[in-house]
This record gives sequence, structure tokens and C-alpha cells, in this order.
Amino acid sequence: MQHLSDETLNEILDHALAPSQRAGVESHLAACPECAARLDELRALFAELDSLPDLALNVDFAPAILARVRQNAPIPRPVRWLTLAQSIGAIIAGILAWPLVETILQPLKLPSLAEVLAGAASFWLQVTADLRLPDLTFQTPTLGLDLTSTSVTIAIVSVSVLWLAANGLLLIPRSRRTS
Repeated sequence: MQHLSDETLNEILDHALAPSQRAGVESHLAACPECAARLDELRALFAELDSLPDLALNVDFAPAILARVRQNAPIPRPVRWLTLAQSIGAIIAGILAWPLVETILQPLKLPSLAEVLAGAASFWLQVTADLRLPDLTFQTPTLGLDLTSTSVTIAIVSVSVLWLAANGLLLIPRSRRTS
């Protein structure tokens, strides 16, 4: 015979047992003295806990916690500089990647926002029926800059190092950082 779980016994005490399970659980309790004894022990335990008086705390921690939350500790200088460098790197990466994204999206002939709102579902069904993926061979955008694979690799590595350094600094506990 499989005994009732503690979860099921607690659901009985909380009157949270599903009606579909209630009849089966009650018949099990009638036939199983071990589960009935465990249920009685739990009832006695909860009755004893309910009879205990409420105790007031000797110390009020709320002011100390609120003071720490409201405390505006300055952000260390290295973190500010690395965050700025990371943001600039992300902007440069976005500017360099935009012609590539534009090259990929151009053959799709995506509608404007006004057409999407006005045309709704019928327009999208028509577009997706004729949709063909563009060739994934495209020219590297130059933007008037002479970007070789070496310079792109150096830029990617530099941005990655800045990103890792900034995030690594943010993970250092505040007490170990120097400003």
C-alpha cells in the first residue's frame, strides 16, 4: 500500500485538496492507520504552533535597510570609463553593421509601418507567399574606410576585451573596487 505524501496531508489540513481526490484520500485514511496517525500528528503540531504567542522583535531593522537602499554610492571611475567605452564600441559596431543589415533587408522589400497598420494580415500573406531569401553573398560595406580583415578582427577583439573588462569590473564586490 502506498502511503499519502506530506504534501497531500498538508492539502487536507489546508482544505486545498481537489474534490476529485478527496474521496480517494478519505478512503485511504480510513484504511491506513499510519497515514491517519501522521495526519493527527500534523494537526497537533499546527494547533500547538497556532497557540504560541506572537513575539515582538527587539530590534527594528527597517531604518538600517532603508538607509542602505537609499545610499547613493558613487560609481567607481574605471567602471564609468569602461561603460562609456563599451557604449561607444556598441554604437560603432552598429554603424559598421548597418550597411550589411540593409543589404540583407533590401531584397525583401519590406513594407513601411503605415502599410503594415493599414494592410493588416492580407498584405503579410501576400508578401510571405512571394518571399525569397536573398543571396547571402554581399559586399563588405566600406563607409569610405579601408577596412581590412585585420582591422575588423582587431576592432572585434578590442570591443570584446572592453566588454569583458567592464562586466568583470561590475562583478567585483563594491568593497574591493577602488575609485
